[in-house]
Amino acid sequence: MTRDELKVLLETQTDSEFIDQRILSSRPWLFATDETYRAWQGSVADSITIGRDCVRIVGSAATGFSLSPLKPGRPFRKVASGALKQSDVDIALIDPALFVKVWNDILLYDRRRALGGTDESRDKIRMDIYWGFVSQYNVPRNTDVARRLLVAASVASRSAPVRGHPVSYRLYRRLEDLHGYHVASLRALRSELSTS
Repeated sequence: MTRDELKVLLETQTDSEFIDQRILSSRPWLFATDETYRAWQGSVADSITIGRDCVRIVGSAATGFSLSPLKPGRPFRKVASGALKQSDVDIALIDPALFVKVWNDILLYDRRRALGGTDESRDKIRMDIYWGFVSQYNVPRNTDVARRLLVAASVASRSAPVRGHPVSYRLYRRLEDLHGYHVASLRALRSELSTS
């Protein structure tokens, strides 16, 4: 999809409508049928003991093209070609209790000065927490939640059509936080597209 085609597509809906209809309430582009998607959601949800609707595909695997301001409209790559590797699959896991556990682990590690990273990386964690999520890269290692999330990521990547793609995940506190983050990202994309 070209930048101009993406710009035209975005003009047909508000940010909230686009996120609700094209990402959060529809079958991800990567999956051929609702049944395969629901089965995949169920296996991931069961592995981490959360509700099936608390597992969502976001990013280019959800739409078939990137909504990132850095690569607007770039198609999802199912297979590697030349120097380009296949696209990753972004997964959103939603659970308030797990979010609180991770946040408590981050605080504990930070107060012990065991969190590591730079001042900038810790500021990034704080900003992510503001948006209501924790990235997989910021979950303190060797914690109960870290182990559970690794199991979920492993299960998520075992079956087609996700198999063979790198999997990345974020743990969100609430569905509203997932929605709000994506609306803010879409606004940044619209701003980027308006300058070109």
